[in-house]
Amino acid sequence: MDPWGSLTMLIKKQEAAKNRKAALKYELQKRREVLLKGGARKEMEFPEISKADMIILKEEIRRKHQAAQTKNIIIYILFFILVSFLIYYVVVNTK
Repeated sequence: MDPWGSLTMLIKKQEAAKNRKAALKYELQKRREVLLKGGARKEMEFPEISKADMIILKEEIRRKHQAAQTKNIIIYILFFILVSFLIYYVVVNTK
């Protein structure tokens, strides 16, 4: 007896792997043809923003990010205090 089980099982596994690979190759080739025919745009179209509007937009994004960061820090500090009190309570009451 060979180490792979039966020889026919090995051959079937290899054929199944080859069929999966061929199907995947066919799908990728089909996608490629669709994209080359014009399914994809060469450039993304974004509206033009003036320099002043860009500065305002950047400041707004920075404020939102800073607010989210501050909120996360406060939550982490409260969680740390809660865990610290819980550990202290467990240590004091076990004695």
